[in-house]
Amino acid sequence: MKECGRVKKLLSCYLDKEISDIDAVFVKKHLGICHICNEDYLELFKVKQLMLDKERKTLPEDYLVFRLNEKIVSQHHAEESLSWLAGLGNLSRRLIPVPVAAILLSIMFLVATSKQQMITYSLDEHILSGSQTTTETALGLILGIQN
Repeated sequence: MKECGRVKKLLSCYLDKEISDIDAVFVKKHLGICHICNEDYLELFKVKQLMLDKERKTLPEDYLVFRLNEKIVSQHHAEESLSWLAGLGNLSRRLIPVPVAAILLSIMFLVATSKQQMITYSLDEHILSGSQTTTETALGLILGIQN
C-alpha cells in the first residue's frame, strides 16, 4: 500500500521518462505485481496517446492582428451608438430647473392649502365667538363644510 502511493506520484514522470533509473526500475517492478497501479498507468498511457494523436492546428500569422482590429472596430461602434447619450449631458443641465420649479410649486401649494385649512374652526369656537349659530352652520362645522 505504501508502495502504491509512491508509484502513483511517479506514474506521470515514468510515462514521460522523466525519472531516475532507480525510480524507473522500482515503478516497472511494482507495475508488474500491482494490478491497480498497472490500470492507472494504462489509463494515463491512453490519455497521452490520445493527446499525441490529435492534429495540431496553427493559426494564421496575422490572426491576432485581425482579432485585435475586430475588437477595436466593435468597441468604436459601441461608443458611436452611445454618443447620443453624451449629448444629453448639456440638455440635462438645461432641464434641471424644470423639476426644481415643480418641487417649489408643490411646496407652495401645500403651504397655501394648509393655511386655508387653518381658517376653518370648530363648532365650539363658533359658539364661543358669540355669532348666531344655526342648525345649518352647526352641521357645516361638524362635517367640515365651508360656507
